[in-house]
Amino acid sequence: MSSRRLGWGIVGSGRIAGSQIAPAITASPNGRLVSVVSRDRARAEEFAQAHGAANALDDYAKMLADPAVDAVYIATPNALHADQVIAAAHAGKHVLCDKPLALTVADARRCVEECRVAGVRLGITFQTRYHDGLAEAAKMVRDGGIGKVVVAEVTMSGGRNLPKGWRTDPGLAGLGTLNNIGVHAFDVLRYLLGSEVTEVVAMTDSEPGYRIDTTALVLLRFGSGTIAYVHVNQSAPHARDDIVLYGSEGRVLGANLSRPERDGTLTFTTAEGERSMAAGSRDAYRRVIEAFANAVIEGRDPSPSGEDGVRSVELTTAIAEAIRERRVVALPG
Repeated sequence: MSSRRLGWGIVGSGRIAGSQIAPAITASPNGRLVSVVSRDRARAEEFAQAHGAANALDDYAKMLADPAVDAVYIATPNALHADQVIAAAHAGKHVLCDKPLALTVADARRCVEECRVAGVRLGITFQTRYHDGLAEAAKMVRDGGIGKVVVAEVTMSGGRNLPKGWRTDPGLAGLGTLNNIGVHAFDVLRYLLGSEVTEVVAMTDSEPGYRIDTTALVLLRFGSGTIAYVHVNQSAPHARDDIVLYGSEGRVLGANLSRPERDGTLTFTTAEGERSMAAGSRDAYRRVIEAFANAVIEGRDPSPSGEDGVRSVELTTAIAEAIRERRVVALPG
């Protein structure tokens, strides 16, 4: 890897940007925080001071014009992502976008195409891929170590932590808990199984007064033949955060491992016996930031990529259709 350090700009100064992304950039050996943009200049200045950014701005265009900024992290409301990704691409900046990439499939595809034409890299913050041991689990599945994966389960919850602010507005957020949390479950299943979803059906519920989902149960069928169950919610105070792959010849169990900032265990059960290890997710954001910077420096697509972002939006669009029409929805191959 080159010794080069990527100059980062962050647009959006919300909770995740401040508690996870900026610290991850400053902690990574291949990145440095150059600028932050917020609609509120005072908030940008406070953020910049807290995280050592050289510039605090209230104008995204000014950040994009700065040659010291190599890559942009987009941490704004979901409805703004597509236009901001495309603006960054036109400015020649690489882009790591918070999920979802866009609120429509057409916009997600437009993001990928504009980044391709501009010759910049596009990644999505599906940091769950970088939780301890999941790369080994994906390889075990790929190598047939637990046989055919018959059933997979993912449960994810931040406890009783109801959506707030713009996340309660369907026009800005799209879906609720499904976009807040669920997309991570769907992406990590795609990653672990090495397969795409072919069918989906779902049911959701909402807390009184909310116009977006706060609890969701989703069933998915993958091209590999695996049937998967995903439970995500922001309503229950004591939900579990587990990942389980049930194979015809073994099992992978990630206990307390599906959400960030967790200390859990990973257990592989195979014909050779059972092996357990401590596993956590406290470095996941740093790892995804560092992996994206490495991909840019080395001139290759990151993981997760813009195409992974498109797949995610295709899936959540199908889930929304399944909920609305109360039926199983097939996805394009």
